[in-house]
Amino acid sequence: MVDKIRAVTESSLEISHCSCLNCGEPLRGPYCASCGQLAREVKRSVLYFLKELIRVVFELDGRAYRTVFYLLIRPGFLTNEYFNGRRQRYTPPLRLFLVISIALFLLISVADTLGSLSEAIGSINETPEEPTAPASQDEGGSRTPASIEDFDGLIGLTAQIELPFLTVEANQNLQNYLSAQVEANLTEILADPQEFFMNSLEYITFFMLLMMPVLALIQKLLWVFTGRYYVEHLVLTVHNQSFLFLMILLNFIITTPDRLGFSAATPVVEWVSDVATLWMAIYLLISLKVYFKQGWSLSVILFLFTSAIYAAVLATGVLIFGMTLVIFA
Repeated sequence: MVDKIRAVTESSLEISHCSCLNCGEPLRGPYCASCGQLAREVKRSVLYFLKELIRVVFELDGRAYRTVFYLLIRPGFLTNEYFNGRRQRYTPPLRLFLVISIALFLLISVADTLGSLSEAIGSINETPEEPTAPASQDEGGSRTPASIEDFDGLIGLTAQIELPFLTVEANQNLQNYLSAQVEANLTEILADPQEFFMNSLEYITFFMLLMMPVLALIQKLLWVFTGRYYVEHLVLTVHNQSFLFLMILLNFIITTPDRLGFSAATPVVEWVSDVATLWMAIYLLISLKVYFKQGWSLSVILFLFTSAIYAAVLATGVLIFGMTLVIFA
């Protein structure tokens, strides 16, 4: 409220005309009562406009911090506030999602760049006197990623995929690519699941953005008896996805000491990370119960159904999108 009063006061001080320059109506405040134009000076420096851009995009004011606080600790609260008409005091759902996504992408990009730089410096400083054993072998000489053989069926399945609208040669190229990609991904997952997840995060977030309307539709179909509009499901989904992105962002920050080699912090980091993961699952369940106001038993059943259906739809979407890239890239 204080920020709003200050903004209006500053705008009022900038009024240099008694009438609106757009429609000519007399001004009784910073905004024209007839056309709504803000009466303020627009001849500004580049620095001013950069500051305004950052303020508008990231909205780093009191309501941004308030929104993040409630987003973290009160499932379903922001969606209830939004549809109860109390929207001015909180950051709009879509803007909230975009800001958190941008922050997550920037953090991952910076971390990836610093990691690559560190590896490059390390490789320069390495002494080639004592050759290290291949990472794929253990003390007995057997291959460490031997468990990848457990996924031979999956790799073989990708080698049998054929699309009727492709030529024999194109299908063969597609099969070879998919088999190699699956094997490489499985090897990376078995070696370091967390690293694989972080490297794939940009694609995961892109799919989540595309699939949010689908998840909202699934919720609408399963909660059809509540009489809620589709837009309510969509806003709740946007808030929940914003929460998931924010938790991923915080988890990335929390695990930074462990990735930097501070082994003393590892037990604490692992404990906090496990608690955060558990809270993510509980949060989504509570948000559905709070907003739709159903009993615990029904909420749990519908939550499990929603999660299973959404996981299947998401997996199908990922497969189709990946095959599209393979064919048209």
